[in-house]
Amino acid sequence: MGVRRQVVAAVAVATAAVLATAVPAQAAPTAVDTGPLTPVADVDVERYVGDWYQVAAIPAIFEIQCYKNVTARYDVQPDGTIGVRNSCRTIVGTTSAVTGRARSENPPADSALTASFLKLGGKWIYLGGPNYVVIGLDPDYRWAVVGDPDRSSGFVLSREPALTGAQTAAAKAALTANGYDLCDFRTTRQDGGGGAGSFC
Repeated sequence: MGVRRQVVAAVAVATAAVLATAVPAQAAPTAVDTGPLTPVADVDVERYVGDWYQVAAIPAIFEIQCYKNVTARYDVQPDGTIGVRNSCRTIVGTTSAVTGRARSENPPADSALTASFLKLGGKWIYLGGPNYVVIGLDPDYRWAVVGDPDRSSGFVLSREPALTGAQTAAAKAALTANGYDLCDFRTTRQDGGGGAGSFC
């Protein structure tokens, strides 16, 4: 090999080495047990955070005081967890709200999280593994479907007070693909959206 060829080869090897260190390999998602649920492949947290309307949900004791306008607001915290604020209007017209935190259990996919509303000694207590699994997500982040591995809870969320017919069909398909009974869900009263009723 001539000197020129040796120089070209050395430059190529050096360039490849620089590129290999400059562009880190995409990390594989952390393995996590989500039971019978299949989380979506990836959630862009920066796009997911913000305000969501609850369009439908499995009735839960912690929402018994809620009459309408159930919403969730998510934001990224300095420690990388997700701040959660759930609120609703009660039958007497007051606002009921609760705050919490959620941490990803399968980074960098970030589609299986453990949400906590229990804080002791200034620290959030995370129990029992993932209970907020994103099992359906619109490519434009206009709607999302969230489940719990034991299917004791489930939520259909939207950026608007109501879903279109096509969006509703897609959300229902995500639920049934994950073994949910649509008749376990009730629609949520929303100003500008629908009233309470069956989701099946």
